[in-house]
Amino acid sequence: MAHVVGPIPLDSELLITAINEFYTTTDEQRRHEIDTILIRFKTEYECVQTVGACMRIISQPTSSSSVRYFGTVALYDVIRIRSEECIANQTLQLSLKTFLIDSLTSGAYAQTTSILNKLSASLALFALYCVPDLWLTPVEDLTSLLAGTPEILLKVLSDMAAEFSHVSMPLTQRSKLKGELHKFSENIIQVLAVVLRGGDTSSITKQSAVECVEQWLRLPGMALDQWTQVLSDVLGAVVQDWFAISFSASVNYLFPFSTALASILDIIAENDEFHRYSTLIINICQYICVHVSSKIEEELKDDATSEEIATLVASTCSVAEKSVSTLVECAVQGGDSELITRLSQVMQVLANMQGQYPKEEIVSDIPSVYFISLRTEIVQTMNSTRVDEQFIAKIGQIYAQMLDVAINKLTFPRINLWLTWNLEEREQFESYRKTRSEVSYDSYNFSAAETLNYLNQKLEEALSSGDINTSEACLFQWECVADYLAETDYPSILKCLEMCAAPGLSVSSTVLSSGALDCDFDRRGATLMRLLYALSHLIQEHDRANELECALIPVILTYVSPAVRSVRQSIDTLQKFVEDRPDSLEVVGDQISTTCYEFFNTPNVRDTDRLAALKCIGYVLSRKHPTETMKIIGQILSHQNIDEPGIDNQTRHRRYAFQINTFSALFSSLTNKKGTPTATNPGTTDEEPTIVQLLREAIPVFETLCSGGSGLDGNNSGNLIQEVCKAVRSALTSLPEQYLPLFFPFVVSLLNSALFLPESAVAACALAKSTVLQCGSLVGVDMANAFAQWVQLFEQQTGSTQIDEYLQLIYQVVRKNWKMIMKFPEPSMAAFRSAIKICSCIIVSSSVPTEVRSASQILAALSTYAISNNDTAMKTTFAEEGPMLIRAVFGRIQGELMRATVEALADILFFYFKEFTTETRALISTEPYGSSALITSMFREIGNPRNFKQQTIRFNLAAVRDPGSVAS
Repeated sequence: MAHVVGPIPLDSELLITAINEFYTTTDEQRRHEIDTILIRFKTEYECVQTVGACMRIISQPTSSSSVRYFGTVALYDVIRIRSEECIANQTLQLSLKTFLIDSLTSGAYAQTTSILNKLSASLALFALYCVPDLWLTPVEDLTSLLAGTPEILLKVLSDMAAEFSHVSMPLTQRSKLKGELHKFSENIIQVLAVVLRGGDTSSITKQSAVECVEQWLRLPGMALDQWTQVLSDVLGAVVQDWFAISFSASVNYLFPFSTALASILDIIAENDEFHRYSTLIINICQYICVHVSSKIEEELKDDATSEEIATLVASTCSVAEKSVSTLVECAVQGGDSELITRLSQVMQVLANMQGQYPKEEIVSDIPSVYFISLRTEIVQTMNSTRVDEQFIAKIGQIYAQMLDVAINKLTFPRINLWLTWNLEEREQFESYRKTRSEVSYDSYNFSAAETLNYLNQKLEEALSSGDINTSEACLFQWECVADYLAETDYPSILKCLEMCAAPGLSVSSTVLSSGALDCDFDRRGATLMRLLYALSHLIQEHDRANELECALIPVILTYVSPAVRSVRQSIDTLQKFVEDRPDSLEVVGDQISTTCYEFFNTPNVRDTDRLAALKCIGYVLSRKHPTETMKIIGQILSHQNIDEPGIDNQTRHRRYAFQINTFSALFSSLTNKKGTPTATNPGTTDEEPTIVQLLREAIPVFETLCSGGSGLDGNNSGNLIQEVCKAVRSALTSLPEQYLPLFFPFVVSLLNSALFLPESAVAACALAKSTVLQCGSLVGVDMANAFAQWVQLFEQQTGSTQIDEYLQLIYQVVRKNWKMIMKFPEPSMAAFRSAIKICSCIIVSSSVPTEVRSASQILAALSTYAISNNDTAMKTTFAEEGPMLIRAVFGRIQGELMRATVEALADILFFYFKEFTTETRALISTEPYGSSALITSMFREIGNPRNFKQQTIRFNLAAVRDPGSVAS
């Protein structure tokens, strides 16, 4: 077998033997060896020899079908990968063309379908490589030669379009070929018209015609308008033949009409020009209403879970959705609303498909995109044009009917049935509800009051009958429309809230004491909480807000229990109602505190949920006197048993973290909202505010952790210090301004260690930014000294992984607080010198783009400050560091950078070019490209910062894209 491929002439008999052995051997290693030989056969012989061998093994009658199929595949591959050789040799070109045509005509009867399909693809691919220079009129010639076998003709013509994506040639040649194919489309259309309008055309031929249309319409840039009539013929043929027969000379098999129709409709919908052809849109939509809809309904009666029918429905809806704009325009401007109404009714039938999704049907979600587009288009049109009221009424009625059915369709099955569904079916149903979630909003847009009243009616009926899942579906529809409601909807909203506050939707203590809440109850509770959350802004703005909150908050509290799986949703809803410290807390505050405290003290629930409940307590306590509040907080903190003997480090770490987060939650919730007067406002007494007293309580705990007194290892200790930084930042945000200097020393002490621990550096930098912003103007020189100390220490950390965080801290201070820092010359200049050294080092050596950007922006901001304020000291320092800094910036700007980095570097260069022109020119002239025309242009623009920056950007682009052009 080693002689099959080698320097000696190709032996077809040995090749056939090798192919037969490849298909018959059971030795995997031998099969691999032969496969390698057969692959080499396609490339290592002269093209004439390879093509000749392929022709012989295809034509040899005694060859097995496997051998002949290999020959057709090999011939196709040779044409594809060695096309230039195939067409360069005129004799080979003519021989190959003749062989392929003869094989598809006189020899077709002896070949299998797979062989014929590959021969057709080979001829089509060969023709594409010959167009236009070597074969001017392939479509006309093939039509003449293959007219006696229309199925084969249509297959070859179809493959000409399909193989275009497989053609490998230069872009210019490919564009030329595409233009030629567009010209051929006229001949293709003529052939298709003859075939489809023939009275005795077989189903097989019609199927071939459909496939041909599909492929030609998929060609890039193919215009739909010239295909309008052919599309009508094709769609008519598809409807007439419920089943079409695929192209085959020896094996026939049935092909559902839905597949062919779905493909055609998909191609139409995907065409970018479809929306431009109003006539085609109207014809297609009429076709859908008259023919497609009835066929779909018949198929769905037999099997509403058929994937093939679902595909057809999706294609139909896609075309319908793309047609909405044109059809609405016809209805509004042309006064013809019949078609859009009929199409909407067709879509409605699909959306209202009977049966449980996805067990009994899988199509009712597909029309959702059509109805959303229709609603959007009509609403936009109504905002700018007068629309016929009868048309709006008809469409509104369709949406109302869909809402009626949707309540049942979106209702969860009872728990005993739900538990029998597998995970995929449950996920499909939950996704289905999201897909159809806008049905209530759709209906609301056309009849707002009627929609909400209907939802209230259905909710009342469901609650009266004790139907948990139907009432949940009604609440779900309310939730989906809640974000769009306004004050005009208050009557319906109040009716809904009245039912929400009724005992039927609360969770009784008896149910909770029996264990975990039933799945259906829990789901309804979660939906109710989301609805109340969505309506909260309307409730809080209503004249009866206090009354409504006092009625609804107790209902919410019944769901704040470890027995409720969706308890976090309940706590979030409660927090939404109490975070503004409303007056209703005077009535229900104690109830909130009691319920949330019980939940907070439950150890087997998630810490994040416990802390969220604690924040709700904090909102209530923020209305009480500090003395009373601190007494209650003392009780809360007394349960933190951190130093319990015998606990492991992991438990101790968790308890410390929880205690820190407890302080953080209280810091963020205890401060009374500004501008909210209350009868017990602590500001009316001489007592320190609660937040001040609480921070005093927290500082010893924080200091213990920061000094290593927690007994934990360094990594865990660092993680806790990070949480301390977050908590202290929360406290600073809440502290009254006059108390900030009091705690400033503690904050600086914390930052002096936290800034330089890898685990806490990010949180510490965030705290440092807040400290400078809030305390800087109050403590003056102390803040400047602290900042200078930090920056000087950062200078020793330029290789740290946290350097970008340090740079961002410096950049914020330079941008927002530099004037304050500069009031104190000694620390400000110390910080300035260290910042320059840090940034220069980063610009020279860092490979991290964000670090380079931050360093550049710092120096750009400092240089701009020096110019605008004519700061002599800063200019002098810049001059001292000039040689190093200019070289660093000039070298970096010649590499690939973010746009923001280039602009910042341009500002630095502008400073030196403007303030130290002679020195900078002399220094840069010694650098690579320092004497280029672009640099000369930059020097000419030192009087115009904007033009200078544009020249710098040009220099950067030239250096990156074409370094040779910089030197010219």
